Amino acid sequence: MLKHEINDLYSAEEQIIDALPAMIEKARDRKLKKALQDHLKVTETQKRRLDEIQKRLELEPARKGFLSALFAKKCKGMQGLIEEGEKVMSEEMDPDVMDAAIVGCAQKIEHYEICGYGTARAYAEELGLSAVEKALKTSLDEEYKSDDLLTELAVRRLNKEATPRGSRVVNQRNIQGNKRRKGSRIKSTSSTPKKNSSSRTTRKKSVAR
Repeated sequence: MLKHEINDLYSAEEQIIDALPAMIEKARDRKLKKALQDHLKVTETQKRRLDEIQKRLELEPARKGFLSALFAKKCKGMQGLIEEGEKVMSEEMDPDVMDAAIVGCAQKIEHYEICGYGTARAYAEELGLSAVEKALKTSLDEEYKSDDLLTELAVRRLNKEATPRGSRVVNQRNIQGNKRRKGSRIKSTSSTPKKNSSSRTTRKKSVAR
């Protein structure tokens, strides 16, 4: 299973290296473009890191037997995510909306990698392969960092720029209207309970009122 995950990640990284230049070209926001360019360099480093892991494990994809599907060279999951991203980028849309869409597509790719590297790292740790586990952890940390950066770009600015101003006004009015209609019940259910033994009891009483 560790060998399967390494093969899958290697194929995924190869596909990402091929796909990222198109996303970089399509992005209009300067910070988003730089984040994607930086991640392309990181991805190339991760691929080289997987090369070293493959040599360490003397890894050869299986060609026969019932495990051959597990050790297939092409990562179908990443292929699907990239094809979905290409379909989104082929649509005609406002540049601000396109940037927000690119972030969404990129983060789906990031989450696949986070899952893959996390799983492979857990297998390596269980097998006592400390050098392999350390290398995989480095890549996993890089993926988390890239994902956090994309989230920050989206939440702080890109999603707002992609939202029509009129929609923001309507949504804000709806929120205020709901608060007026529901009164104190909104306040009680939206409050964050304190982390102590009596917090759940206190919250239940406030909701009941």
